[in-house]
This record gives sequence, structure tokens and C-alpha cells, in this order.
Amino acid sequence: MNGRIFARLAALAACVGIGTATVFGTAAAAPSATDTAIDHLTATAGKDAAAKNAVSKLAKSAHLLTAAKLDHIAGAFQPFWFSSPTFGCPGNPVTMTVSSGVAGSNGVDNGLHGGYGTLRFQATTATPGYATSSGLNVAWLNTGNGRSGVAPLNDMTQYRLPGLSKTVTTGPGTVVAAIWGTIGYPGGTCVIAPTVGAFTVYNAPAPNFNAPIPDPATPASPAPKAPSQAVPGGIPSGPHSAR
Repeated sequence: MNGRIFARLAALAACVGIGTATVFGTAAAAPSATDTAIDHLTATAGKDAAAKNAVSKLAKSAHLLTAAKLDHIAGAFQPFWFSSPTFGCPGNPVTMTVSSGVAGSNGVDNGLHGGYGTLRFQATTATPGYATSSGLNVAWLNTGNGRSGVAPLNDMTQYRLPGLSKTVTTGPGTVVAAIWGTIGYPGGTCVIAPTVGAFTVYNAPAPNFNAPIPDPATPASPAPKAPSQAVPGGIPSGPHSAR
């Protein structure tokens, strides 16, 4: 990622973090797929103040991302842009929560990431001990296909404890997401302010942008010949004479 893109992303994160928006230019036009998705998320949030706050930050991020034309930069995103201020945790009343989003990189969900076209979200607080309940949620929208949704981070571990994670099917494209909510611990409840990030999701293996460009003047090396397969008794496979 070059310096210009990094600077634009830093400005975007700052705008979202302090609750202000920079206008890159507007014009009267029919609602875009992103606008329709934001309307859906706003309706889903309803009168829940925390959900409305998270969706508002997500909407600002999505509008700024598309206005700056950063949502078309393949492979540019994976992180959330800032840690979430967290309040009320037992023994640590003011701390931070780190969230992550990992795009699926194979055809199956292995518990660490999902299949292609999915995003797995995870939250980790600085509070020691184990969580007893999860009130975390993720709101997301895909600026490429207009899909959106709100889902609880309600995965459970093998020990039937909250995993503070969730895999959602977003389809390929640039996905903007926000995580917020609460996490219950023995002795108290953490309240997590929303964080926002953008993620590149593929429907196939991610291209290697650092791969060398082949030289057309250099002929490709011939593929090595496959060794002959052996069969029981040590006789080479294929036609052979009877002894």
C-alpha cells in the first residue's frame, strides 16, 4: 500500500473516530447499493442507542470510502482501524478491546476463518479470566454487492463458553463493519464502544500482488516428468513382458 493510500486511510479513521465526516464531493443521484444497505441497517438498529451509534459510524466510513474510491483497491484492507474504548470491566474499569476480521481463505470453515466469500469477526478484551456471556454485535455492508446485515457474536467454544466471534457470509467485495456491545465476566460487565474497519473478501484464493511479472522473452521451464508409479511386487506400471 503506497503512502498516498495510507494517508487517505488514516484521515478516514480519524474522521470516524472523532465523529466527523469530510465531504469529498456530492451530487444528486439515485440511491446507490451502499445507501440502500445503510437504510436497511438503520432500520434494523431501530431505537437501540448503541446500535444506532455503531451504524452511524459504519455509514460515515462507507460513504467516505466510496467517495475516496478506496473501496476498489483490491487487497488493501483487513484490520479494524482502532481499538474500542471499554468501560466497566471487573478490576479494570477503563480499558480497550481489540477486534479483528479475517476473510475466508479456503473452501471450509476451520474455526479460525470461514470459506471464500465470508468474514470471521473476533473480539478480545484486556480483562483476565473467561467471559460468561456475549452481548457483542457486528453490523456490516458490502460496498460491491449491496448486501448487509447485523449479527450477534455468539459462537461458543468447545467448553460452552462465549467465543466472542462470528462468521458471516458477505460475498466478495469490500466490506465495511462495526463491532460494539457488552461482554459479561464474573463480577461485572464490559461495555464496548463501536470500532469500524474495512475488509477485502475474495471468492477465490487472493491474488499474489508481490509475484514477479514474467518476462515474455524468457521461455517457461518445462514441467518435470512424473515418476512412474510402482505396483505391488516391484514391477513397474505400464506394459511389460511376462517372465
